[in-house]
Amino acid sequence: MANEWVYDLKGKEVVFTGKIEGYSEAELTEIALKMGAGRVKGWVNKSSTDVLVRGWSPQWKYGNFGTKEKQTAELQRGGHHIQIIDTERFFGLRSHYPAPALKPNVPGAPARGTAAEGGVVGAPYRAGSFAAPLQGDGEHYRDPDIMERGLKAHSATQDRLADLLGAHGSTPLSPFDNRCNFDLAWQLDDGTTGIAEVKSNTEGNEAFQIRHGLGQVLDYGHRMKGRGFHPKLFLVLETKPKDPTYWKALCADHDVTLTWAPSFSGVS
Repeated sequence: MANEWVYDLKGKEVVFTGKIEGYSEAELTEIALKMGAGRVKGWVNKSSTDVLVRGWSPQWKYGNFGTKEKQTAELQRGGHHIQIIDTERFFGLRSHYPAPALKPNVPGAPARGTAAEGGVVGAPYRAGSFAAPLQGDGEHYRDPDIMERGLKAHSATQDRLADLLGAHGSTPLSPFDNRCNFDLAWQLDDGTTGIAEVKSNTEGNEAFQIRHGLGQVLDYGHRMKGRGFHPKLFLVLETKPKDPTYWKALCADHDVTLTWAPSFSGVS
């Protein structure tokens, strides 16, 4: 279960356990239904419950989990396909970030850490335009990174790099939250984690895109270090820049490899 992912709530039966600060039960039900949930119940049903969303309560019967999670653990052991996600990942589903399914707590187990603390680098790779924002819900701003991913040039470059990684035996990964919203990640043989920010570039926007991308990938690298990983950073362009010597030297000063399609020199 822990290695699986919840990609959406469409048609699924959802149960909440504990409280989510700032939200009433009615508000949480409305959010889940707007995300496509088939129904929201107040109890775990072995024949129909698909997702348990784990909040928090100081009154839980078992200290760091309650009766609903105990029932879920028992049902999972019996072969029933019920997945548990935390509240942060529940809200992340609204922006199309997949939620890693978590192991249930059991009696005597310590409090569970977050997915990031549990060693998850990223989710299974989705195509370059994967994170198109939900339309018309009135709750989300248009993230500029998400908007750029929707550009054909950006998406094509990102997907081409993912294909190259796959051809060399690496598994490309996508982000599962917006705090470390890289374009691509992958595990390297030396134990490091490749983190790539992809930028489309033209003569008119080249300097801006490289400066912007460099700042982003440095930020993602810092965040990945905070999650316990050893990142190796790459800034990936759609085409060769006009002054590659200057920009490669600038990136190298910050331990970032600058590369571009179609060869992606230095990545593999």
